[in-house]
Amino acid sequence: MKTILIKEQSEIENIINACDYCVLTLNGADGFPYAIPMNFSYHNNRILLHSAPFGSHIENIQRDNRVTVMFCTKGEIVYQHIHVACSYRMRAQSVVCQGRVHFIENETEKMDLMNSFMHKYTNNSFKYSKPAI
Repeated sequence: MKTILIKEQSEIENIINACDYCVLTLNGADGFPYAIPMNFSYHNNRILLHSAPFGSHIENIQRDNRVTVMFCTKGEIVYQHIHVACSYRMRAQSVVCQGRVHFIENETEKMDLMNSFMHKYTNNSFKYSKPAI
């Protein structure tokens, strides 16, 4: 498999924005990695995630906010020779980021971020109820 390291910020952002979801990986309470696919938005150099305010992922983040986030575009099978199995490979682009999760508490900032989040998946305008924020 050919691996190319991408360092250009605009290329990295293009890959991130081409993805429909990401995989958030946390440090599980049992010492095992805990990975969960999530919808996301990328806005002002921040990865925005939105979820219910409860669950294993929230408990893990509250215990240890260090995370890895992986983005991968839809793969395409390519090969050098149609009848040689080891000549097949998957062509895709991916970005792996490491950082820390910070919860947003300010309601105005949350609404701005939710607008960015929803804009990724739809061109509609939205109103938000208190429980959604």
